[in-house]
Amino acid sequence: MGCGIPMDWLEEKIEKTARHIRNLSFRKAMIAYILVLAAIVFILSYLTMVLCWQWEIAEWANHEREDFVEVIYKKGPLWGTDYTFEAGTDSRKLLLLDFVRVWCPYFYAFAGMVVTIFIFYQKRLASPLRILEDSVEQIRGNNLDFHVHYDSEDELGSLCDSVEDMRRELVRGKEEMWMLVERQKELNAAFAHDLRTPLTVLKGYTDFLARYLPEGKISEAKMADTLALMSEHLKRLENYSRTMKGIRSIDEVPFSPEVIRLGSIGKKIQEVVFALGQAGDVGIFYRGCTLKDGDNGGLRVQADENIIMEVLENLLSNAIRYAGTQIEVISEYDMQKMEFLLVVRDDGKGFSEEQLIKALKPYHKEHDSVEMDEHFGIGLHICREFCKKHGGTLDVANSIRGGAVVTASFVCQCNL
Repeated sequence: MGCGIPMDWLEEKIEKTARHIRNLSFRKAMIAYILVLAAIVFILSYLTMVLCWQWEIAEWANHEREDFVEVIYKKGPLWGTDYTFEAGTDSRKLLLLDFVRVWCPYFYAFAGMVVTIFIFYQKRLASPLRILEDSVEQIRGNNLDFHVHYDSEDELGSLCDSVEDMRRELVRGKEEMWMLVERQKELNAAFAHDLRTPLTVLKGYTDFLARYLPEGKISEAKMADTLALMSEHLKRLENYSRTMKGIRSIDEVPFSPEVIRLGSIGKKIQEVVFALGQAGDVGIFYRGCTLKDGDNGGLRVQADENIIMEVLENLLSNAIRYAGTQIEVISEYDMQKMEFLLVVRDDGKGFSEEQLIKALKPYHKEHDSVEMDEHFGIGLHICREFCKKHGGTLDVANSIRGGAVVTASFVCQCNL
């Protein structure tokens, strides 16, 4: 137990020192490596020279030469070529020892530089360069699902951090581009989807005139009203196209509430219901617009009529697709919550459990729909977004009598 603390302290100090060395800049690290190399070269050269010196002295001592020191000093850095060795001396050994003793510092310095460069590359360059190379390959392959990390605060560590910052910016830019593409896709689908119902309304009025005008069952006043309604819908369709052209997402659809009468909203709903009823085989019945306490629709409220009509037309478009024989439309105004409620109920088979969860998500399509290829799967999602703009909500459910029920609410402040 007593030895555990000193060992832990020593390991901590070693780790701290290693971390400090690892975080040194290249200039400081190179100076440190050179100083260590110089110290090692000095020590090895000193030991080698002393060893060779002692070996030479021992060789001369074998020949009982008392003047061996004088002989060694007189020979110069190396044995002279004109020097005559005594018989019995190992001249080759003496020459080799003298050569090693003189040239060992240069050899150690050169070998030490090679080893130092190799160690410096392996310790300080190999790992970060490999990380950077792999990162570049990943980015070149359009794969950004990785992280660049090098545990050092030196120049290459900073470079790795910069590459990681660049990768994050690329990821963020790619996500923004993906969101932009998705929004544009959603906008295009919404535009194509929302064009259907106004065109169907116009087709309903056209069928109505084509059916009854030749028989003389339409008075001039009724025909004038019908043509005025068709002109109004064409103008609304033109304004809608102009609006959608200048925006980049559904979120940018303008919200412009005005003071209008509830009765006016109810009249427009009735006109759309009538036109869609003429264009299809499904009977559409409308009840409203009344207050919950039974008053008439003369109350003035602040509402964006265009948004309310867009939601109505989308809900009716979906209901007609799945209804059996009839659709019921109900509108009312809740004075306490100051909400305008719009309910569309059909007598179809209703929503499945999965559809109740996913129906409001964009591009959701019913798997058993025979019109799947023509259906964008975005109608209810658009309605929910429009309701949010008006401060309301969109709820889907199944009726106890069978069929689907969709309720849209719009916050409409009462203008007394």
